[in-house]
Amino acid sequence: MTSRTALFSAALVMALVLAGCAESAVEPTPTPTPTPTATAGPPPVYLPDGDAQDNKAFFDWVLLPVANAQHKNPSTALVNALVRAGFPKREMQVTPHLTRTQLEADSVIVSVKIKRSCLIGQRAANGDYFSTIEAALKTGGCLIGSTLEIDW
Repeated sequence: MTSRTALFSAALVMALVLAGCAESAVEPTPTPTPTPTATAGPPPVYLPDGDAQDNKAFFDWVLLPVANAQHKNPSTALVNALVRAGFPKREMQVTPHLTRTQLEADSVIVSVKIKRSCLIGQRAANGDYFSTIEAALKTGGCLIGSTLEIDW
């Protein structure tokens, strides 16, 4: 072994020993305990005479658990949840949950027209949920493209 290799080996051993000593001298940092959160208020309510903005919180409250659940037909499940909550079925549109090749769609979109605005909720295939308020289309609906006839 050359003197250069011996010197390098000794330095490496010394560094490891010192690192071990330094590590044992470090005191653990205390972990902060979480602060309790305030309890949730009462659930939102449907306001039949309200506009889309007035009813968005309720719309989301109704659809979020449905979007997160597994359903054989999420299109029907979303519409049925909104109907049970009091939204008028005649003002709804929904996209199919299957593609034309009978594969699961990447997302299902449901809408409710309220006055001149639309509440639009989207359920992704993985259960994620998104919503928005948009102006109603000049055609009178909310969604563009293929929608299901809501005849159930």
